[in-house]
Amino acid sequence: MTRVIPGANPFQELCKVCGTPSDFFGETDVLRKYRVKYFRCAGCGFMQTETPYWLEEAYTYAIATQDVGIMRRNRVNCELTSAVLNLLFPTMLSAVDFGAGHGMLVRLMRDRGFNFSWFDLHATNHYACGFEYQEGSTYDFLTAFEVLEHLADPVADLSKLMTLSENVFVSTCVVPQPAPGLSDWWYFAPTTGQHIAFYTTDSLRLLAARFGRHLLSVGSYHLFTKDPKSDLLYRLATNFRIAGIVNRVYRRPSLIETDLQQMTR
Repeated sequence: MTRVIPGANPFQELCKVCGTPSDFFGETDVLRKYRVKYFRCAGCGFMQTETPYWLEEAYTYAIATQDVGIMRRNRVNCELTSAVLNLLFPTMLSAVDFGAGHGMLVRLMRDRGFNFSWFDLHATNHYACGFEYQEGSTYDFLTAFEVLEHLADPVADLSKLMTLSENVFVSTCVVPQPAPGLSDWWYFAPTTGQHIAFYTTDSLRLLAARFGRHLLSVGSYHLFTKDPKSDLLYRLATNFRIAGIVNRVYRRPSLIETDLQQMTR
């Protein structure tokens, strides 16, 4: 829940990342009917909405109907994740996709030979049935694409991810500088009601430090690791064209056949 600064000033709240006072940034209509305030941290630049009381309605459909880029995004995420694993985590044995939606990325990664599992709090698993997260499991690697902007309590929610894996690969768009108006940046996406947290590079660094992780960031892709990793290799892996070359060089046997045998049994 949003923590309001003593004095109940409706135009100031505490940053959910660093606890610094966050000033009123603006307001807009969410789900085309709720007038919602947005706040920006004076310290780390993190932006947040007021307490998101509309989330149950926003998640009537787990995947927003406006998300027309979902197929392309999964294709790109598959290519980049494969390259990151091939270059920086070649001995990875197990991984989980958190916020996996209907399981497209999990299926794509398994097709490429990576042992991925599915985990989502809102969506139904359609494409990776039989390979769901098992309670109490931990993994060598975790992906969470387009998840951070949905978190009502970034510190508490990220803490759960960090307990699942020491290495967490996420995507979320970084707030441009200077910060755009609420009607000038598509990523605010107020019509969906699902985007409620917006990060700067500084806020991501603070989160990494809080959890004892190293951070590598390129564009909208961010890698939290327990041990330091090569910035150069990460930059190569997150370049789509180079990633494709890397993945043609480093190939693993596909899990399609063994998955079919498992599901048939």
